[in-house]
Amino acid sequence: MSEPETPQSGESPEQAQTPATPPPPAYAIPAYQPAENTATATAVAPQKKSRIPAFILGAFSGCLLVVVAVIAFVFMIVSLAGDDGDLNLSPNKIAIVPVEGEIVDARETLDLLHRYAKNDTVKAIVVRINSPGGAIAPSQEIYSAIRRVRKNGKPVVASLDSVAASGGFYIASACDPIIANPGSITGSIGVILQWFDVKDLLQWAKVKPETITSGALKDAGSPYRQMTESERAYFQGVVTQLHSQFVRDVAAGRGEKMKLEDVQRIADGRIFTGEQALSLKLIDELGTIDDAVDKAAKMAGITGEATKVWPRRREPGLFDLLTQSSDAESIIERVATRRIPRFLYRW
Repeated sequence: MSEPETPQSGESPEQAQTPATPPPPAYAIPAYQPAENTATATAVAPQKKSRIPAFILGAFSGCLLVVVAVIAFVFMIVSLAGDDGDLNLSPNKIAIVPVEGEIVDARETLDLLHRYAKNDTVKAIVVRINSPGGAIAPSQEIYSAIRRVRKNGKPVVASLDSVAASGGFYIASACDPIIANPGSITGSIGVILQWFDVKDLLQWAKVKPETITSGALKDAGSPYRQMTESERAYFQGVVTQLHSQFVRDVAAGRGEKMKLEDVQRIADGRIFTGEQALSLKLIDELGTIDDAVDKAAKMAGITGEATKVWPRRREPGLFDLLTQSSDAESIIERVATRRIPRFLYRW
């Protein structure tokens, strides 16, 4: 009877009793080994992104839209108001068109008349005149524009300020009615032609101008020599013709209130106060600009207090300040321009 084998040193009794596993053959398929740590092999779900940046972006976009909407609204209101600077959205307005100072250009006044004539919220126009008159053609253009506005059905009332003489009254005669203050100076229906004769001054300075013309009357009115009698008669004929235009247009503007003979009788250049002009039927009423506005509102069928619209004054820019002439230069320029004969409706 054999004795049990004694375990070799270094082996435990269990290792000694476990039979040795033979190595797998070369052609054997490896046994399936389950993946270790299956829980850790599972893909980790992605974390949710923060919504704070999107919230900030949305809030900023919303604020930007509000700002843009406000700017657009303000721009729309200003556009509706136009250059008159009035933001009142009243559908019943009385527009004031000022004619101030010497009349040398009609563009600004014509622009206002055309704009207000096309504006349906402007029911009537008051032409506020404070002018001694001026150049003939601009006065005639303003006169014709006013008559056109009236012909299209929009009332135009004249309000005379301190002075509305000669060309100033010529413009007023296109309106109906004409309202003046008792102390307003008006009338002066006539034409004036002036220039300087500098021949003696040139002779003193020993300056002798030379002139070559294509005809006998080409240099008529030259300040460098004395006027001839034929030239005087020639200019007098032009003045008379322009004067007849003045008288004819005033009579046409006044309509049935004054006949042509009535205008001719007082069209010798005389000025009148508002009270005198009323007695001569040159004007229709005595009153202030508020009275003129009320009259215009009544003619337009507006009940209650009318909304007055004054044009916004143009502020001088940097270019205007840099190029503005001094008073001395302005005086010199006026004197220099007088060497050229100018036909004027001016008091």
